[in-house]
Amino acid sequence: MAPVLNTIGMAAHYSPNPRSKEMGIDFPFDLETGEWRPDVWERWRAWDPVNMVDRYGPRLRRLRLVYIDCGTQDQFNLIWGARTLHRKLLDRRIRHVYEEFEDTHSDIDYRYDVSLPLLWKALKA
Repeated sequence: MAPVLNTIGMAAHYSPNPRSKEMGIDFPFDLETGEWRPDVWERWRAWDPVNMVDRYGPRLRRLRLVYIDCGTQDQFNLIWGARTLHRKLLDRRIRHVYEEFEDTHSDIDYRYDVSLPLLWKALKA
């Protein structure tokens, strides 16, 4: 059930459409046939952080903290996007903190010990 809810949540964020009969959102595939909908997929890609770097690079440079971490065994394979984002930020000389850790995407509250002190420092600066 979680992948279904995840897809609905992403569609609600990336491709809202109040006129759609499917919960007021557009999916990147036809719900009846499974046929791919490239126009909707492009809307999703526009929100992909990897793709947003080119649009928002100058603004990212002004941020006090850009923090990215990802588990090396992430069950959603987010490691590949995290690594790509890290590389793009390096190539554009945008300051950021990047860390990989040996774990999945779940039950990683212990990572707050790393991220929250950095966030606190950035906010109080």
